[in-house]
Parts: sequence; structure tokens; C-alpha cells
Amino acid sequence: MYCPDTLFWEGLSVKSLVPQSGRGRVIGRSSGVPSAFAGLQVVGFSNSVAQYWTRTDSSGRFTSPYMKPGTYTMTLYKAELAVATQSVTVTAGGTLTSNIASAEVTRSAIWQLGEFDGTPRGFLNADKIETMHPSDARMKSWGPATFTVGDSVANLPMAVFKAIGPLTIKFNLNSNQLGARTLEIATTNAFAGGRPQVKVNNWTGPAPAAPNQPNSRGVTRGTWRGNNIQYTINIPSGTLVAGTNTLVINVISGSSGDRFL
Repeated sequence: MYCPDTLFWEGLSVKSLVPQSGRGRVIGRSSGVPSAFAGLQVVGFSNSVAQYWTRTDSSGRFTSPYMKPGTYTMTLYKAELAVATQSVTVTAGGTLTSNIASAEVTRSAIWQLGEFDGTPRGFLNADKIETMHPSDARMKSWGPATFTVGDSVANLPMAVFKAIGPLTIKFNLNSNQLGARTLEIATTNAFAGGRPQVKVNNWTGPAPAAPNQPNSRGVTRGTWRGNNIQYTINIPSGTLVAGTNTLVINVISGSSGDRFL
């Protein structure tokens, strides 16, 4: 990993600058992150006065920047999803070894669409959202969309807009996959309290509480980044059927008026 040389600052008489000799570093190795994300691991350090970041190498090894002395929350990210935190204390002139292991729970799923990594990578329009407004003619249709499990997630919109309509997902189950099941929906951001409420066949799920998200537009200003939230919906026994099932994801609350606000 390349780390820029910032020692030139020490020759500029910058007021209150803490020189490198008065700083410390953290070295270590991450573990437990799926191999598909070996090159997408980030370790962050933060407290009330400072933040520092570094990437790991493909084996999980990392070296922090030179940091001001103090106690920090050290966070391991799988792409942009925090999967572990711990406390570290940095001392002037010291090098602390602190390994960190992912605490993310790996579940067995009947089906899964995409990866919960804090990004919309791979979904429809995700490759354009940072440079184009959702209303741009070069964007593919946002919906209302119907998606069949087994198709490429490149056909599944990265965002659902309340005024455009819900997302409908069709999936098949066999008789051994029925009974009470858990549905998880992961989001990275939402505007105006928007959150998902689902209908599975003839059963309507509860309305989740409004999420804690930044009070600012997201995809309409070119970003998906907010607070990563995972909604858990308990589907009662008797809801799912052998054969074709229909899941409808509606946006409740959110904004009214302009389609892309």
C-alpha cells in the first residue's frame, strides 16, 4: 500500500502540528471477511477529534497512518459495511499490534440478491448513479419493476422510489422450504423517513419505525451512503406456498411530489 510522505509539513511551522515523532501507529491483520472481499477491506480509527483510514492488503494485513495519541474506536469494513469494532489506545512513538475479526453472522439463505456490503454494486443503475441524476435519460427504467429470483441482479433497480411504484419479486419454493421464514432487507440510505414495508402473497408485514438517516437527499445528489440498516421481517407459517410466491416491497413515508425526491 502506498502512503504519501507528509513530513514536509514539519518544515512549514504549522501551528499546533503534532510531528511524526509525537504520533503512534497500529498494525495488525483482519480476519473473517469473505474471500470475495479480500481486496475491499478498510480499517478506520475515530474519536471525537480525529479520523484515520487505511486499506488492508489481500491477506488482511494493515498499517495505520501516524496518529495523534489517544483512544480510538477501530472499525473493520467489508467494502462500506462495518463488521467489527474494538478500542485501541495509541501512544506517542509507539506501535501497537491489534488484530481485528469480523463479527458478521453468516446465515444459510434459500435465496439472496446481491451482497450486504454497504454499496449497491452490481444492481441496475449503480454504475451510473454517481455521475447521473436518476431522471437522466441514460438511466434504465426504475420501474415499477418485477424481478424473478434467478435472474441477474443487474436487472434489479438499486433504489425504489415511492412515487414510481413498488418492487415486486417472484420466487419459487418447494414443500420443504415452507413454514415460518425470515426475510432480511438491507438499505444504505433513505430520504424523508422512507423504509420498506412488504407484502408476501396475502400477508402484509408490519410497518417498521422511521430510520435514523441523514436529513439530506441521497441518490438524487449522486450517493447511496448513509447509515447501513438491516430490516428483519418474520414471515409467519402458512404464508408461503409450494410453487410461485410474490413479494412486494413498498416504500412507506418517504417524500411526495417530485418522483425522484
